[in-house]
Amino acid sequence: MILPLKATVLHSMEPNDGDSAIVTQVKAAIRENLEDRYSSCQDFLHKCTALDPRFKSLPHVDDVCCDRIYNSLSTEIVAIEEEHEEAKGTAAAASPSHTEHPEASESPPPVKRSAMTELFGELFQTEVGDKKNTLQQVKKEVAAYKAVSSISLDSDPLLWWKNKESTYPLIAKLAKHYLAIPATSVLSERVFSTAGDIVTASRSALTADNVDKLIFLAKNMKVE
Repeated sequence: MILPLKATVLHSMEPNDGDSAIVTQVKAAIRENLEDRYSSCQDFLHKCTALDPRFKSLPHVDDVCCDRIYNSLSTEIVAIEEEHEEAKGTAAAASPSHTEHPEASESPPPVKRSAMTELFGELFQTEVGDKKNTLQQVKKEVAAYKAVSSISLDSDPLLWWKNKESTYPLIAKLAKHYLAIPATSVLSERVFSTAGDIVTASRSALTADNVDKLIFLAKNMKVE
């Protein structure tokens, strides 16, 4: 929500004909202060916004910037998939060879086919593997994600991704990666404040384990 909120504030700070001199100066100061905010992490924040189904249409940026953001997401997804495949290949190469264990070289027992496979297997054969390369799959999935309507601003984006994970499996991996990042340190700072209330001078003999348990209970136990 950071960049959409920034764009909203900047838009509201545009000067109007009815503004007094002091109001115009204040608006100009606010705009000047906000213009360069988050410039060091702007690409990162753009990706977070695009992965939020509430803001994925990116109305606060122009079409060129929107295309660049989604192209960057596609490139990152492809890189993650290729890295994953490479890691699988490395793990397979590092695994012990079957020739080291003669008993493992015996042919495996035949796979038992289910009744559904026996009945419909010839007619409804499932294709194994996708002939399209990873980049084509990603582009197709990203295009479908962009085409679907944005959800309402009051909806839960995490719940939406939970329900749509099977529809957009490649983008969902990136959504988990980005949307799990805390946007503020307030919650963690509150934990430290709670710890300060618990570990006082008169309770300095508390063990570390008991402090952990008391903080956990203070943050999670609801007393009626």
